[in-house]
Amino acid sequence: MTDLMAHDLSFAYHTTTVFTQINFELHSGQIHCILGPNGVGKSTLLNCLAGVYQPTAGQITLDQQPLAQITAAQRARKIAYVPQMSNERTPINFSLRDYVLLGRAPYLGLLAAPSAKDIAHADALLAQFGLAQRANNRYSAVSGGQQQLASIVRALLQEPDLIIFDEPTSALDVANQVRILQLIRQLAADGYGIVLTTHDPNQALLLNDQVSTLAQNGQWRSGSASKILTSANLTQVYQLPLKVVTLPDNQQKTCIVDQNQITS
Repeated sequence: MTDLMAHDLSFAYHTTTVFTQINFELHSGQIHCILGPNGVGKSTLLNCLAGVYQPTAGQITLDQQPLAQITAAQRARKIAYVPQMSNERTPINFSLRDYVLLGRAPYLGLLAAPSAKDIAHADALLAQFGLAQRANNRYSAVSGGQQQLASIVRALLQEPDLIIFDEPTSALDVANQVRILQLIRQLAADGYGIVLTTHDPNQALLLNDQVSTLAQNGQWRSGSASKILTSANLTQVYQLPLKVVTLPDNQQKTCIVDQNQITS
């Protein structure tokens, strides 16, 4: 069991406070989905949890050890981070295969090359994600969606216990969004701890595990999906009349905009 915990976490850029007093926990086999509008600090929070940024206040622990005291190589064997895709083309000249093989870096010595086993594993995952025919293409030459999938393959090659996803479906079409959500469910079933951000409450409803919301006013709420994903809370978080309803044919919950409450 691997545990990632944040206690009274705060972060500020110079004099601009991004968030304050956030308490967070993630355990192996758990999915923790973070929701909130643009600009509230979700990506900044993930960067803190991944060890990329140092929080202004509070502490993050990995298996009860302060994250700041764990070396980057040790941390990379426990936590993989899949950042949000940029709208700009990424100038990486590696082939797609070489790019995903960067996931093996925490296990390689200085100047060491990936093994034949590493390469075979990379090719198998590329094929699983429909990228086998692109393996020799330059990473910068494939589509944004394919880059996003390759970043996920790289994280899996890292063989972590926990995976941090920043909007993992943002560059994907609907079919690949469904595939990624199914993958996240399967990863949690296999024992991985997963934290992800999304703008879509319906993704959190489908994953149906732990949820946190971060509102524009800085209010942070955490709990089970059934506790957090309510019409009242989502309306407050997004400042939009949202309604969580149950579909009659399959009893699945979905979030819709309450058109009757929108004023012209």
